[in-house]
Amino acid sequence: MEFGKPGEGLPLKEKFGIKKILVPAVRVLLTWDITLFLLKREIRIIKNIVDKIDKQKCMQKVVIDRTFAIEDHSRQYSINMVLEHLCIAGKGIMIIIKTLSDEKEFPKDVTIEGVKPKENRINQIKEFMNFYKTYFEFIKNLPKRNSKMTKHHPWFESFNNYDWANFMYMHTFIHRRQIEAIIKEIK
Repeated sequence: MEFGKPGEGLPLKEKFGIKKILVPAVRVLLTWDITLFLLKREIRIIKNIVDKIDKQKCMQKVVIDRTFAIEDHSRQYSINMVLEHLCIAGKGIMIIIKTLSDEKEFPKDVTIEGVKPKENRINQIKEFMNFYKTYFEFIKNLPKRNSKMTKHHPWFESFNNYDWANFMYMHTFIHRRQIEAIIKEIK
């Protein structure tokens, strides 16, 4: 089975729907506090489901069916690879949020290829939980004002600091569903 290349993107209709409907709706409906609450809920769900899976099975790569907002290349991951991806992307997003919150330009290009998992380590859940503990503390201490500075997301549009915080939640929600799909295939 052949898969798309890393960063190749989402189907056009899906990408358009996210860009023109989902992102604007999230901007209107969510606040900093609601986004943080929802993200914490997603992390609890992920931890609870991953803790029930044997550590070796968390390293098992499987192919899942096409899933909303998951590019084709990422359909052949293990649970640990998804967790690693969430850590890599999350660390980058945290730096972007901090930079934009300081009303500074984020000079580096953001690429999908740059946040793909590189390893498939056992017990990735520990690094995952440690990262999110750091992220939650970071957001708790961040002044909650929307930046004027923005940074372009490679698939969607330019986001300010608040949009990137919202994206952190949506991204985690999407990949939690990916983890659930992987679990169905490995059991």
